[in-house]
Amino acid sequence: MSVLEVTLSRQVAGSGKGLWPWLLGLALLPSALAALGIFGLPPWPGEVWVQLGLTYLAHVLAFLATERVARYPGREEWGVAAFHLLFFSLLLLAVLAMGRLYYSRSFLLLSGGLAFVLLLLYLRHLPPRRLALVPGGVADLLPQVAGGEVKPLTQIRWEEVEGVVADLHHLPAAALPLLAQASLRGLPILHAATVYEGYTGRVLLEPPFGEVFSVKGQDGLYPFFKRVWEVGLVIFLSPLLLVIMAGVALLVYLDLGRPVLFTQERVGLGGKPFRAYKFRTMRGAPREGVYAGEEVERLTYLGRFLRRYRLDELPQLWNVLRGEMSLIGPRPEQRVLAEAYAREIPLYSLRHTVRPGLTGWAQVHQGYAEGREESMVKLSYDLYYIKHFSFWLDLRILVRTLWVLLTGYGAR
Repeated sequence: MSVLEVTLSRQVAGSGKGLWPWLLGLALLPSALAALGIFGLPPWPGEVWVQLGLTYLAHVLAFLATERVARYPGREEWGVAAFHLLFFSLLLLAVLAMGRLYYSRSFLLLSGGLAFVLLLLYLRHLPPRRLALVPGGVADLLPQVAGGEVKPLTQIRWEEVEGVVADLHHLPAAALPLLAQASLRGLPILHAATVYEGYTGRVLLEPPFGEVFSVKGQDGLYPFFKRVWEVGLVIFLSPLLLVIMAGVALLVYLDLGRPVLFTQERVGLGGKPFRAYKFRTMRGAPREGVYAGEEVERLTYLGRFLRRYRLDELPQLWNVLRGEMSLIGPRPEQRVLAEAYAREIPLYSLRHTVRPGLTGWAQVHQGYAEGREESMVKLSYDLYYIKHFSFWLDLRILVRTLWVLLTGYGAR
């Protein structure tokens, strides 16, 4: 049988496993170079060594967290790197301040800048993996979505191949000896659908639907942990959020009068309906079962601004505290539309296996969806989120949401 050689991203094809020793060494360079530049050659006083050690620890955590989050598809490497370095640098400053320990601002700035550059170089120049690709089924889609170098193989040189990719649901008999050889040599055998998901961030909605029904939903301890950190974050930020919401409410009152809020019936966890709260952005009463694009003419200038930066959805934080929504999850659909989609799209109800969110994987990739075809694409993103439901994916969505808020992409 004919086999192809495909060059794929290492983070997608191999999940970055086995790279952490390199990250530990790479994370040491910024602190060491900054120390040499600021303090000169050793020996250094003990207080410098303490600062150097704590800074190295902060960079290690930032590098490892960035590598883990970067396994999910996306192009905002600099945003992911900056988010984690900023978070752990602020944590480092808090530790130094509370412990009343010596620190040099010049050292922290220089080491942080060097760490950011090194982390970006690592993310963008990690060498790809050379894999043998068995044609058939989903594997035929990979050359299109991956954009990597693909060439036919007349003979497999196992010492040059790092694994095999095949559609395990559509295996030709001739491929079995090849997979057996790969297994005997200890090479990973990757399911083509998994690699496809790694590039597109979507689950294939095609028979035999094996990938669709492997979604995790609310299994494990993470749903409880997610609930704790989301509620804690909302409560922690509530003083700032209440000030912002009061300002928005005043602007809406001056623009549209009373009421400043409206509610709409949405579908939540387990398909149960609930009332979602939003600031008004349109003239007239809200209509059920209408797409956002059909309401553009009713939007006020202020309403466009609020929607662009998602400020109209701030009242839904009350839904988060009530347990009806999460900060991150599939966007809740109007009940009328959700019931219509459930009749037209048999797998649509699977998106209700987790709490809906203020922002989500589909929201930051696609924006708002209208019609059956766009809703199918949205569902494929939502099911990817549910299948890979984890803290790291939530962090990826959080970083991308910040980008969406800055650019306004998808805020119709």
